[in-house]
Amino acid sequence: MSDPTPLAGDLTATWRRTRPPRAQVHLDSAAAGRSSWAVLDAVTAHLRAEAERGGYLAAAAAAPVLDTARDRVRALLGWSAGEGVVAFVHSAEDALRQVLLHWPGGLPVMVTHPAGEYGPNLAVVRQLGIGTTAVAGPHRWDPQAFAGSLARQRPDLVHLTALGSHVGTVQPLAEVVAVCRAAGVPVVVDAAQAFGHLDTTTARDADVVYGTSRKWLAGPRAVGFVAVRGALAGRTAGLEQAEAAIAGRLGFAAALAGHVELGPAAVHAGLAAVGAATRHRLAAGLEGTWDVVEPLDEPSAIVTLRPRRPLDVAALRADLIATDGIVTTCAGVERAPAEMTAPALRVSGHLDTTAGDVDALVDALRRRS
Repeated sequence: MSDPTPLAGDLTATWRRTRPPRAQVHLDSAAAGRSSWAVLDAVTAHLRAEAERGGYLAAAAAAPVLDTARDRVRALLGWSAGEGVVAFVHSAEDALRQVLLHWPGGLPVMVTHPAGEYGPNLAVVRQLGIGTTAVAGPHRWDPQAFAGSLARQRPDLVHLTALGSHVGTVQPLAEVVAVCRAAGVPVVVDAAQAFGHLDTTTARDADVVYGTSRKWLAGPRAVGFVAVRGALAGRTAGLEQAEAAIAGRLGFAAALAGHVELGPAAVHAGLAAVGAATRHRLAAGLEGTWDVVEPLDEPSAIVTLRPRRPLDVAALRADLIATDGIVTTCAGVERAPAEMTAPALRVSGHLDTTAGDVDALVDALRRRS
């Protein structure tokens, strides 16, 4: 019998009760979380309002809810109510593109980033004709390496991804942001994997933070946010497009409200517990065939498995879904081209993950060893 022990403690029952039951073993929250009934109701209620009253009147009526959501974003970043500008965009990728296109004084010339930067972010930067330079060093950032790099060459901005897509390492974000600010270099933070997952007040002193609705907050897809503070906020305009899917934004607002109601600190602790328990069970059950990349007690729920023999991880992931009903991610080398040499299997449970879910994955991977 599957072990029903919840890995997140008391939060597991609440998380399950407030959303539709799972159709598969969902270990893919870093790609897209499972939305709650409140999120689904917010989206459908607004679509009905658009049908009954017209889209523009419905959008005007929704404005106060979205303003509250903006302040919730600020609070999760450690900002005060009304501080800076919070804009809703289509996705995290769209947020980065909009920030660069609206950069004061024109497009930046040079962006500095960690060596393990998220590949699609670099693609956006380079597509705009902006140069990039990497800070050499280990996967877990070394603040002194950033200090040395900035002393040698001052870029227009530093871009930091708070939590990677390919390895669940919690980076020393606050320390690196402090180094950049001491050097007088603006900082842009990708919080797509961190927002609703980790304590993002560590990004408090960044100039720009952006993220998405669909991952750990389990809001709708195609909704993101970008928050700009300080002197940069007064010189940055036009980030939010008025013609947008307001229903999705209201779903994001409902996801934020649910996160705040659960308690961000409790959610962070619950997800850290899920990640640690998952790593320990996978390391013990798959010894000799797969390696767990992160330290076993790394305080994130992103778990990375690296096969010890050549393996078609994409085909394996597809077979796990088709045969076992287990959803994971094949993390390809394009996610971090300067660090990855082969694809990995990413496992990312949420607050509803049980010991039995992880054991099912262990059994499925053992059968394919």
